[in-house]
Amino acid sequence: MTETLRDLVQLAIVVDPVFDQNCYVVRRRDSQSVLVVDPGLQHPRLLETLEREGLRCERILLTHGHPDHVNGVPAVKAAHGCDAAIHPDDHEQLAAVRHLPGVPPDLPDIVCELELHDGDRISWHGLDINVVHTPGHTRGSVCFLFGDDLIAGDTLFQRGVGRTDLPGGSWPALLFSIEHKLYTLPPDIVVYPGHGPRTTIREEMELNPFVVHPRYR
Repeated sequence: MTETLRDLVQLAIVVDPVFDQNCYVVRRRDSQSVLVVDPGLQHPRLLETLEREGLRCERILLTHGHPDHVNGVPAVKAAHGCDAAIHPDDHEQLAAVRHLPGVPPDLPDIVCELELHDGDRISWHGLDINVVHTPGHTRGSVCFLFGDDLIAGDTLFQRGVGRTDLPGGSWPALLFSIEHKLYTLPPDIVVYPGHGPRTTIREEMELNPFVVHPRYR
Protein backbone atom coordinates (compact mmCIF):
# COMPACT_ATOMS: atom_id res chain seq x y z
CA MET A 1 0.00 0.00 0.00
CA THR A 2 1.34 3.42 -0.95
CA GLU A 3 1.89 5.77 1.96
CA THR A 4 0.25 9.18 1.72
CA LEU A 5 1.92 12.36 2.91
CA ARG A 6 -0.32 12.40 5.97
CA ASP A 7 0.90 8.88 6.80
CA LEU A 8 4.47 10.19 6.80
CA VAL A 9 4.05 13.63 8.38
CA GLN A 10 2.73 14.51 11.81
CA LEU A 11 1.48 18.04 12.42
CA ALA A 12 1.23 19.02 16.09
CA ILE A 13 -0.19 22.28 17.45
CA VAL A 14 0.92 24.09 20.61
CA VAL A 15 -1.49 26.91 21.46
CA ASP A 16 -0.64 30.12 23.28
CA PRO A 17 -3.60 30.54 25.67
CA VAL A 18 -3.08 34.32 25.94
CA PHE A 19 -3.54 35.21 22.27
CA ASP A 20 -4.90 31.87 21.00
CA GLN A 21 -1.91 31.76 18.66
CA ASN A 22 -1.00 28.44 17.07
CA CYS A 23 2.58 27.21 16.90
CA TYR A 24 2.96 24.23 14.57
CA VAL A 25 5.48 21.40 14.79
CA VAL A 26 6.02 19.53 11.51
CA ARG A 27 7.62 16.11 11.90
CA ARG A 28 8.27 13.14 9.68
CA ARG A 29 7.15 10.16 11.70
CA ASP A 30 10.31 8.23 10.81
CA SER A 31 12.61 10.99 12.08
CA GLN A 32 13.34 12.89 15.29
CA SER A 33 13.81 16.14 13.36
CA VAL A 34 11.11 18.82 13.21
CA LEU A 35 10.30 22.19 11.75
CA VAL A 36 8.72 24.74 14.08
CA VAL A 37 6.35 27.33 12.62
CA ASP A 38 5.60 30.57 14.52
CA PRO A 39 6.84 30.01 18.09
CA GLY A 40 5.22 32.55 20.40
CA LEU A 41 4.49 32.86 24.12
CA GLN A 42 3.88 29.12 24.31
CA HIS A 43 7.57 28.44 23.64
CA PRO A 44 8.36 27.07 27.16
CA ARG A 45 5.74 24.36 26.68
CA LEU A 46 6.94 23.79 23.12
CA LEU A 47 10.52 23.28 24.28
CA GLU A 48 9.41 20.95 27.08
CA THR A 49 7.49 18.85 24.54
CA LEU A 50 10.44 18.65 22.14
CA GLU A 51 12.80 17.64 24.94
CA ARG A 52 10.42 15.07 26.37
CA GLU A 53 9.93 13.41 22.98
CA GLY A 54 13.59 13.65 21.98
CA LEU A 55 12.91 15.91 19.00
CA ARG A 56 15.32 18.37 17.42
CA CYS A 57 14.21 21.56 15.64
CA GLU A 58 16.19 21.98 12.43
CA ARG A 59 14.60 25.22 11.26
CA ILE A 60 12.07 27.84 12.34
CA LEU A 61 9.64 29.03 9.66
CA LEU A 62 7.69 32.26 10.20
CA THR A 63 4.45 33.11 8.45
CA HIS A 64 4.95 36.79 9.35
CA GLY A 65 6.73 39.02 11.82
CA HIS A 66 4.07 40.03 14.33
CA PRO A 67 5.18 39.70 17.97
CA ASP A 68 2.74 36.97 18.96
CA HIS A 69 4.18 34.73 16.23
CA VAL A 70 7.91 35.36 16.70
CA ASN A 71 8.72 36.12 20.34
CA GLY A 72 9.71 32.49 20.98
CA VAL A 73 12.35 32.48 18.24
CA PRO A 74 15.34 33.33 20.47
CA ALA A 75 14.50 30.59 22.98
CA VAL A 76 14.07 27.91 20.31
CA LYS A 77 17.28 28.97 18.55
CA ALA A 78 19.21 28.93 21.84
CA ALA A 79 17.95 25.46 22.72
CA HIS A 80 18.36 23.85 19.30
CA GLY A 81 20.97 25.88 17.43
CA CYS A 82 18.73 26.31 14.39
CA ASP A 83 18.17 29.12 11.89
CA ALA A 84 14.95 31.07 11.32
CA ALA A 85 13.38 32.06 8.00
CA ILE A 86 11.03 34.94 7.15
CA HIS A 87 9.98 36.88 4.04
CA PRO A 88 12.30 39.90 3.62
CA ASP A 89 9.38 42.34 3.61
CA ASP A 90 8.64 41.42 7.24
CA HIS A 91 12.03 42.20 8.72
CA GLU A 92 10.40 45.57 9.44
CA GLN A 93 7.98 43.91 11.87
CA LEU A 94 10.58 42.31 14.12
CA ALA A 95 11.60 45.43 16.03
CA ALA A 96 8.13 45.68 17.63
CA VAL A 97 8.24 42.31 19.37
CA ARG A 98 8.72 43.81 22.84
CA HIS A 99 5.45 45.73 22.53
CA LEU A 100 3.48 42.53 23.11
CA PRO A 101 2.15 42.05 26.67
CA GLY A 102 3.95 39.16 28.32
CA VAL A 103 7.20 39.58 26.39
CA PRO A 104 10.11 40.46 28.72
CA PRO A 105 11.88 43.73 27.92
CA ASP A 106 15.25 41.96 27.83
CA LEU A 107 14.21 39.57 25.04
CA PRO A 108 17.08 39.21 22.54
CA ASP A 109 16.63 40.65 19.08
CA ILE A 110 14.75 38.44 16.63
CA VAL A 111 17.30 37.44 13.99
CA CYS A 112 16.30 35.57 10.84
CA GLU A 113 19.22 34.23 8.83
CA LEU A 114 17.16 32.87 5.95
CA GLU A 115 14.67 34.48 3.57
CA LEU A 116 11.45 33.11 2.13
CA HIS A 117 10.14 34.13 -1.29
CA ASP A 118 7.02 33.38 -3.27
CA GLY A 119 7.39 30.10 -5.12
CA ASP A 120 10.26 28.81 -2.99
CA ARG A 121 10.26 25.07 -2.42
CA ILE A 122 11.80 23.97 0.85
CA SER A 123 13.06 20.40 0.60
CA TRP A 124 13.25 18.78 4.02
CA HIS A 125 13.70 15.04 4.62
CA GLY A 126 11.94 14.24 1.36
CA LEU A 127 9.09 16.65 2.11
CA ASP A 128 8.51 19.59 -0.24
CA ILE A 129 7.07 22.70 1.41
CA ASN A 130 5.92 25.40 -0.98
CA VAL A 131 6.06 29.05 0.07
CA VAL A 132 3.08 31.17 -1.00
CA HIS A 133 3.50 34.92 -0.52
CA THR A 134 0.16 36.33 0.68
CA PRO A 135 0.62 40.02 1.53
CA GLY A 136 -2.20 41.89 3.21
CA HIS A 137 -2.02 41.19 6.93
CA THR A 138 1.61 42.28 6.62
CA ARG A 139 3.69 42.97 3.55
CA GLY A 140 5.69 39.78 4.00
CA SER A 141 3.01 37.33 5.09
CA VAL A 142 3.43 33.83 3.66
CA CYS A 143 1.65 30.49 3.83
CA PHE A 144 3.26 27.06 3.76
CA LEU A 145 1.70 24.40 1.53
CA PHE A 146 2.68 20.75 1.81
CA GLY A 147 0.57 18.01 0.37
CA ASP A 148 -3.07 18.66 1.27
CA ASP A 149 -2.28 20.96 4.20
CA LEU A 150 -1.74 24.73 4.36
CA ILE A 151 -0.31 26.62 7.32
CA ALA A 152 -1.90 30.00 6.67
CA GLY A 153 -0.61 32.30 9.41
CA ASP A 154 -2.94 35.27 9.83
CA THR A 155 -4.01 35.47 6.20
CA LEU A 156 -7.10 33.24 6.46
CA PHE A 157 -9.00 31.95 9.49
CA GLN A 158 -12.08 29.83 9.98
CA ARG A 159 -14.76 32.35 8.92
CA GLY A 160 -12.32 35.21 9.26
CA VAL A 161 -9.31 36.98 7.79
CA GLY A 162 -6.29 38.79 9.18
CA ARG A 163 -6.65 42.40 10.27
CA THR A 164 -5.18 45.03 7.98
CA ASP A 165 -5.17 48.11 10.21
CA LEU A 166 -1.63 47.61 11.56
CA PRO A 167 1.58 48.88 9.88
CA GLY A 168 2.19 46.97 6.66
CA GLY A 169 -1.44 45.90 6.35
CA SER A 170 -3.54 46.39 3.23
CA TRP A 171 -7.12 45.25 2.65
CA PRO A 172 -6.84 45.27 -1.18
CA ALA A 173 -3.65 43.18 -0.94
CA LEU A 174 -5.24 40.74 1.50
CA LEU A 175 -8.32 40.37 -0.69
CA PHE A 176 -6.13 39.69 -3.73
CA SER A 177 -4.02 37.15 -1.82
CA ILE A 178 -7.05 35.19 -0.67
CA GLU A 179 -8.97 35.30 -3.94
CA HIS A 180 -6.03 34.74 -6.32
CA LYS A 181 -3.61 32.68 -4.24
CA LEU A 182 -5.59 30.66 -1.68
CA TYR A 183 -8.98 30.24 -3.34
CA THR A 184 -7.25 28.85 -6.43
CA LEU A 185 -5.91 25.92 -4.39
CA PRO A 186 -7.77 22.58 -4.41
CA PRO A 187 -10.93 23.00 -2.28
CA ASP A 188 -10.11 20.02 -0.04
CA ILE A 189 -6.90 21.63 1.23
CA VAL A 190 -6.99 21.77 5.03
CA VAL A 191 -6.15 25.23 6.36
CA TYR A 192 -4.29 25.53 9.66
CA PRO A 193 -4.55 29.21 10.69
CA GLY A 194 -2.43 31.28 13.02
CA HIS A 195 -5.33 31.52 15.48
CA GLY A 196 -8.31 29.31 16.06
CA PRO A 197 -9.45 25.98 14.61
CA ARG A 198 -8.64 24.48 11.24
CA THR A 199 -10.89 24.79 8.22
CA THR A 200 -10.78 24.00 4.49
CA ILE A 201 -10.47 26.09 1.36
CA ARG A 202 -13.95 24.95 0.29
CA GLU A 203 -15.55 26.01 3.57
CA GLU A 204 -14.04 29.47 3.41
CA MET A 205 -14.87 29.97 -0.26
CA GLU A 206 -18.49 29.27 0.60
CA LEU A 207 -18.94 30.56 4.15
CA ASN A 208 -16.27 33.16 4.95
CA PRO A 209 -18.25 36.41 5.41
CA PHE A 210 -15.27 38.61 4.51
CA VAL A 211 -14.18 36.98 1.26
CA VAL A 212 -16.86 34.84 -0.37
CA HIS A 213 -15.88 33.19 -3.64
CA PRO A 214 -17.94 34.57 -6.57
CA ARG A 215 -19.29 31.06 -7.15
CA TYR A 216 -21.22 31.26 -3.88
CA ARG A 217 -22.40 34.90 -3.95
